[in-house]
Amino acid sequence: MFHYTGYSIRRRKTANLVTVGIGIMLVFLLHAYFGSIHSYKSQLAELAEQVPVNCYVTNVNGTRGNGLFISEKLVDGLIRSDNITEESFQVCMMAGEGEFEPIDYPKYLNLHVAGVNRAEAVDGLQEDMIHMEPERRDAFFGSEERACIVSEKVMRRQGWEVGDTVTLTFYYYNADSALMKLDVLPMGAAEVKIAGTMDDLLGKTSVNAMDMILPFEAVRGIYHQYDVPFFTDTALFCVKDPMELNAFKQEMQDIGFTEADPLAGDSYQGHSLFVRDSSFTARATDLLHSIEFMESFFPVVCILVLLIGYVVSFLSGNSRMEEYALLRLQGVKNRNAALLFLLEQMVLVFLGNLLGDVLALLLSADPGTVLVVNGILLAAYLAGAAAAYGRIGKNSVMRLLSSQ
Repeated sequence: MFHYTGYSIRRRKTANLVTVGIGIMLVFLLHAYFGSIHSYKSQLAELAEQVPVNCYVTNVNGTRGNGLFISEKLVDGLIRSDNITEESFQVCMMAGEGEFEPIDYPKYLNLHVAGVNRAEAVDGLQEDMIHMEPERRDAFFGSEERACIVSEKVMRRQGWEVGDTVTLTFYYYNADSALMKLDVLPMGAAEVKIAGTMDDLLGKTSVNAMDMILPFEAVRGIYHQYDVPFFTDTALFCVKDPMELNAFKQEMQDIGFTEADPLAGDSYQGHSLFVRDSSFTARATDLLHSIEFMESFFPVVCILVLLIGYVVSFLSGNSRMEEYALLRLQGVKNRNAALLFLLEQMVLVFLGNLLGDVLALLLSADPGTVLVVNGILLAAYLAGAAAAYGRIGKNSVMRLLSSQ
């Protein structure tokens, strides 16, 4: 069988080269088809990095993104969430050096203090503006250590040095949402060690420049020490997997966040969530529609390959009716004669696949689609070829000879 197939391939070089060429063409066609689908899926996978879904906590009517009072329960819910990343929290306070009576606070209360969990949480602050030991800087914002980073201007004004431990009296903000009034109330004193300095932020932002920065959890600990309800001023983060937006939004509802209502009254209470997902959703929807549209043509592509296999094999078989009849006259069974012709087509198509794959890979085709392309091409093409040779094999020997 294999000897006859090899002899037949060598004998019909021109016709077989055409078959190999058709195989190469089909490989390129399928690589282009699956390559387009793969490209769309790659764009969809990379979309989260290119178009991140940013979120921030607002007040009830969505008019305030900072200067809020976000409850500890909501903050803890965000910290525990597996659906968010790059979360930034900031809590603002006032402080003064030393211990003093509340009546004297206008004289001593001169430091704007922020507790943050990362440098980017402070408007205008970048990591290269912080001057401290690099290994300590990496761990500083995530620690509970009562340490601080102080602006160079304040360091000069207060006469402090890095490594000093200073006593500060902290005051916290309290809001009366009914009167839309902010109060500054005394909390208590705590010792804080100066761990490093930072460039002055004055002029880099339109809000009050921060004079001192503490780790977020250290500030939380001071609140708890004095039994003061802990609130966060600002909360920003990104959705970890934007493709799971529905699961993310459901979790945020379970935590206790609501949608902003533009018709609601003004408030300092931060319990609404603004999700900037319109750009991501629009682009993701376009890509998903493109993927669905291309995948809808998969049956058409398979049928097209099958028909090409059928037509090529049928034409090849029609031109070899006499050869087929002679095989039958020599006692070769109908099924075995058709199998000889089919085996020849299989070898030629496989050779076309191999050459097409090499050329496609040289032209930067995706290696992951090679097995898919070859599997579909061989299955569909050979199914068409089998149908063609099966049809030819149903003819009698006399009819085969008379057709020549």
